[in-house]
Amino acid sequence: MSDTDAPGSDAQTKATRRAVLRRGGSLGVGAVAATGATALAGCGGRGSGGDAGEIDPAGDGESPPLIAHRGFASEHPENTVAAIEAATAVADRIELDVRRCGTGELVAFHDATLGRVTDATGRLDRTSAARLADLSVEDSGEPVPTLARALDAVPADARVLLDLKERGVAADAVAAGAAREHGFAVTADDPAVIEAATAADPTVSTVYGVRESVPARPLRPLIPGRRGGAGPPEWAYPPQDVTGMVETATDLGCAAVSPRYELCLRTDLVSRAADAGLRVLPWTVASAREYDAVAAADVDAVVSDVSLTDRET
Repeated sequence: MSDTDAPGSDAQTKATRRAVLRRGGSLGVGAVAATGATALAGCGGRGSGGDAGEIDPAGDGESPPLIAHRGFASEHPENTVAAIEAATAVADRIELDVRRCGTGELVAFHDATLGRVTDATGRLDRTSAARLADLSVEDSGEPVPTLARALDAVPADARVLLDLKERGVAADAVAAGAAREHGFAVTADDPAVIEAATAADPTVSTVYGVRESVPARPLRPLIPGRRGGAGPPEWAYPPQDVTGMVETATDLGCAAVSPRYELCLRTDLVSRAADAGLRVLPWTVASAREYDAVAAADVDAVVSDVSLTDRET
């Protein structure tokens, strides 16, 4: 199917397969993701725009839903059509990265260079879309898709979080998302990119991505939830500018803040964000233990590399 082909019987088959997978068996957290709110939790209705009804986090006592990070990147070749199809069979929220390639098309790809996930070398912004279509992501046989092709693979009842990895892509990414039936929001860790997205469409929901300070990053393996230990004492964890993170997200008119998940476990970011009317979407969880830790922190949704479909409830 080309980027411009209308969905036909293949789309109907995929929808049926997704419905069967959602009904079948005990999916644990994956089932929560599939049957939770109809919108991407925390990605609409506040700040610069969006329908207030679109913010629908998990209710009291419910597990926060999953957002499939790059299509559950630990389980599928990241940002590919195959990953999108597999992830949206069990979750109704998906995150995809966006960059511009050498011939001008937007593509679903995380890195500025090709080497980590393909056997090619060089810069993405100097590589044509045709060449990217000949590459294999993680030796899967799946090519690097254009953003148009990736979005065409997202079911209409799913929601997409577009992670804009560079400047100069916001307007085209917002237009591409708005042209589809499914809901979408955009996220970036660069305030200028969020401002550009809002300028392109004041109603688009935006999410500000944040991470801990550089001195705190070596302590990541010691944070509770990763290895089950107590972690470093409070005094040993470098102070984090949580106030600045929340203020920036608010000033940008964002609907949500998306922190590196350790910030939810070692600071008061979650409560401060809630007080400011922001949802919290931590990234990137890679195990049931990490999921349980951030779920206990009362976050709104969890950006995850794993589907957790065989987790016990």
